[in-house]
Amino acid sequence: MMRSALRHRRFLFLVSAIALFGSACSKLVYEHHEGRLSRGTFNFLKETFYQGQFEEEETPQKRNQAIVNDLSDLDALGSLATRKGLKQDGYYAEYMFRQERSRHGKAAITHWQKKYKEKFNWQMLFSAEKLSYDEKKFLKAFNEAKQGGNKFEDVLVAEFEGAPVYYRNLRPVMTFSDYTQFPGHNETALLSGMREVLKSWLEKKIHDRVIKIMNADEAELKRFDHDRVANLYLKVRYGKAGKGIYPGSMDKIKLTPMEVYDHFHRMQNAMADVHWVKAAFTVVADENRGEELIAKLEKGGNFAQLAPQYASAPKFVATATPHIIRGYDRRRGLDERENRDYYDRLILDMASRDVSKPDPYLGKDGIVIVRIFDVSRALEKVQLSEVSWKVENDLRTKLLNAVFDEDVKDSRKKLKIVYNERLIKALP
Repeated sequence: MMRSALRHRRFLFLVSAIALFGSACSKLVYEHHEGRLSRGTFNFLKETFYQGQFEEEETPQKRNQAIVNDLSDLDALGSLATRKGLKQDGYYAEYMFRQERSRHGKAAITHWQKKYKEKFNWQMLFSAEKLSYDEKKFLKAFNEAKQGGNKFEDVLVAEFEGAPVYYRNLRPVMTFSDYTQFPGHNETALLSGMREVLKSWLEKKIHDRVIKIMNADEAELKRFDHDRVANLYLKVRYGKAGKGIYPGSMDKIKLTPMEVYDHFHRMQNAMADVHWVKAAFTVVADENRGEELIAKLEKGGNFAQLAPQYASAPKFVATATPHIIRGYDRRRGLDERENRDYYDRLILDMASRDVSKPDPYLGKDGIVIVRIFDVSRALEKVQLSEVSWKVENDLRTKLLNAVFDEDVKDSRKKLKIVYNERLIKALP
């Protein structure tokens, strides 16, 4: 009897030890009922997407925790968007393809920056990575296939590490329409396009090798691709982004006539025609850089001087200098609005809604940071019948913005995320 009890205690001790060891050695950073985040995937995402972010954190552990929090927020966005029909959207496959290609490019560039520590062009990369591409031979082979009526799929384009690369091998990095229409291009477009396609193909090769070395999980990475597409999709659905980002539409909220009238009454004075607005803006690549720029501006930073450090493209440096934007000419009707510059329309819309300190706005080129300095309005007031669509749109936007954060929090709760605190503390 005593021996049986002793064996039982030893068995329980062994089970507890195995469970503790398994917990300590687990490769999962967190998991939830829709997926998981493994250590290899976390390290890949950290290196590829979070360079220069959360650097203000005091310790590597706190920085890792901030990244984990951001990734779990992304998962919440992805889950919320799925429930709102993102995967049934007609543009979903196209946006997923673009996001996946973006991931390949980011991973390859990060790898090359560490490997070569200098600027690189396509000729240097092709040579360094043993991708042999002769434009004259390629063009000759394409023309021969065209004249002979042969299949373009069988055209030899290049060689990679001594192995042939045929046109059909490039299909995974091209959209269906690009793949089928490419052979019809003229010679200049053919050569220029093939350089870009081969670069994309090489980026995927490097990406695939990196995730293999880092033990990252492709299925997990595709979930985060979905999450990033979801971020754009939801910003349109909640009125936080404009036309051109994701061709969806803002969620419709039923409004009563009294709600519309009350909102119009509150904003009536601010809806008088804008004669002109004095404003400045720039466009940055992502939200974190936008928040960093705004923090500096709120501390008294000079917009024009800061813009060169943050603008996503040189053309958005000069726009950070205050300039005058003229209002619309009512006599020209809708054409006046449609024919104006995209950013003029955006700023005039903000001014017409009396938005004196606009939040960062997801525009067609990135995150738009706007500063409005002065607005000149017409003296006469407008009637509700003239601006009802604008009043309703503004009210819906405010109502949707008010519930966005709560909806994301609720989505995060529904995921029931279980964190591996021991592993998170031990991450490098």
